[in-house]
Parts: sequence; C-alpha cells; structure tokens
Amino acid sequence: MTSYVGSGPYCYADSLSMVIGQGWRPGLVETLTGSPFGFQMVGPLPLFDPVGWDPDLGLDQALALLGWACEREVFDSDDKAFERLARLAEDGPVFVGPLEMGLLLHQPGADRPIGADHFVAVLEAGPGGVTMHDPQGHPYAWLPREEFMSAWGSDTIAYGSGRFPLRTSFRRATERTHEEAVRELLPLAHEWARGDHAPGAGNAAGLRELADRADTGLGVPTLPVLQSFALRLGARRRVDAATELAAWPEVAANLDGQARALGQAQLAAVREDGAALAATFRQVADIQDQLVHDLARAT
Repeated sequence: MTSYVGSGPYCYADSLSMVIGQGWRPGLVETLTGSPFGFQMVGPLPLFDPVGWDPDLGLDQALALLGWACEREVFDSDDKAFERLARLAEDGPVFVGPLEMGLLLHQPGADRPIGADHFVAVLEAGPGGVTMHDPQGHPYAWLPREEFMSAWGSDTIAYGSGRFPLRTSFRRATERTHEEAVRELLPLAHEWARGDHAPGAGNAAGLRELADRADTGLGVPTLPVLQSFALRLGARRRVDAATELAAWPEVAANLDGQARALGQAQLAAVREDGAALAATFRQVADIQDQLVHDLARAT
C-alpha cells in the first residue's frame, strides 16, 4: 500500500515522495530542485521559478543532492510504453510525467490540452485502465487506458524530450544526510537566483518587467495563471525553502519575505488590482537582489 501525499500544486515533489517511500518531505524535495530561487516568463505564463529552470532539471538536481540516481525512460509507441508501465507497477508505484494536465479527465474542468505539466504516482496499469495517486488532490484516481495515454503521450509540454516519460530504477548512489544535501544546494541556489542558466530577462529583471505590464493591466492567460496557480505555488515554494534553509537566517528571511508578499498578492490577483500586483512584483524583485547577495555570502 502506498500512502498518499498531495492536495496542492507540488506534483513532482509529492509524487517522488510517494514513489521513493523514504519519508522525504515534499518541501525538502522542492527546495533541492532549485525552484524557489527565481522567476521566469514562459511565453505568456508567469512562473515563480528561476529563468532556465524546468522540473526535469530540478528533479535531476534534487536526486543528485540527496545521493540518489534513477533512469528516465521514453518510448516510441503507446503499446511499448503501457506494457513497460504495467510491468513496473507490479513492483510498486511508478513516477510518471510530465503529463498534460488538461487531458487528465478525472480533474474537474479538464477537457482539452492547456500546456500544463503534471506528475503522478501510478499504482496499477491493466487492460481496463490506470489507477494513480494524483497529488492534485485525487488519491486512487482512475482513467481508462486511452484517456491516460492521451495525457501521457501529449506533445503540448514545452520542456523535456521524448514521449511517455517515466523514471524508474531509483537507487541510493551515495550516503548523504538531508543536512548535507541542503548545504550543497547553496552554491547551486546562488546560480539559479543570479540567472546563470539562460540568457534574457528573468528573476529580478523579469519581475520588474511583469510589474510594468501589471501597471497597464494583465490579460489572458497571464492573470488567470497568477490567480489559480503561480502565486500560491511561488509562495509555498519560498516558505518551504525558508524552513529548509533556517540555518542561514538572512537567506531564509529573504525567502520568507517573498513568500509573504506573493501570498498576500492573491487577493489583488482575484480582484484584478494591477497597481497592487505591480507593487508586489517590484517588492519581490528588490528582495531577489538581496537574496542573490546573501546566497553569495552563504556559499
């Protein structure tokens, strides 16, 4: 039996915690991915993770810091993918994703591709369909095979390579404590916060650009994404990172300050108060500059 972890937008951290079964805190996993340390626009989508970052890169980083390794598999046909998934699920939960969230039809409102990635822990895969722990708040969710495969094999996710991605063969590569993993994160976090991984405006500069846009009004899909997803995820990432990095008080205080600002901006987003959102984004950008400075001192 696999215990359920979820009910929020922490899909890969929650799914990994379920699949590994080592008592890993999702907040620790999320922090180690590097996601709490910046901001980027992906097309029209505002995402409170660093410029150049994506979940596959983050998962590789988190696993390496924790002293673990795995294999990422993709497939050239849905039959091969499903057969492999079914065999793996016989031995325990399987880490699957990214999938197209808009095609996971057990989720209310899902009826078409929306370009949103998602990860699940698959428990069973048989002729009738697939049973999964969906960390979006759906333990033991079930989909018929065809519907599940449409979500899994979708080509609408902007990052990653190959169709039907899953991760398997999780194994400990080296002994490492959680405290050691967090300490080794610091120089990597500084690189993410500084924006070393991609050219162009991101992190503090990207936040200030978004603030300028908010002054004149944010449209679709930028504002709805802020309302339903980005702000609450950005706040949670940072409050969890502040907890994990409590041994470095200046860094933790910056992260907590960003979390508070983003959390309090939720009402402004729902009310479509562009001026208040612009002020928040400039505040978070100013804290980002200080975060870069304090991470440099901590490394």
